[in-house]
Amino acid sequence: MLSNKVYMIAGGVFCVLFVALAMIEFSTGYPEDGLQDLGYAALSAIAGGVLYVLDRRQRERRAAAQRDAR
Repeated sequence: MLSNKVYMIAGGVFCVLFVALAMIEFSTGYPEDGLQDLGYAALSAIAGGVLYVLDRRQRERRAAAQRDAR
């Protein structure tokens, strides 16, 4: 299974990709498709943020468990 960091990086890459696609579609006259791409970008950013928080909490739990084991 891939680590959360890989998913966070993928979420960031997809976010940038969807923002770029939205800019292209707005400039070519397809505002509905551009808004849809901005929605996907927001969803990617939110997913990356949630994974970041979960990864940080997981590291804190591991560190606490190691301290308690000592």
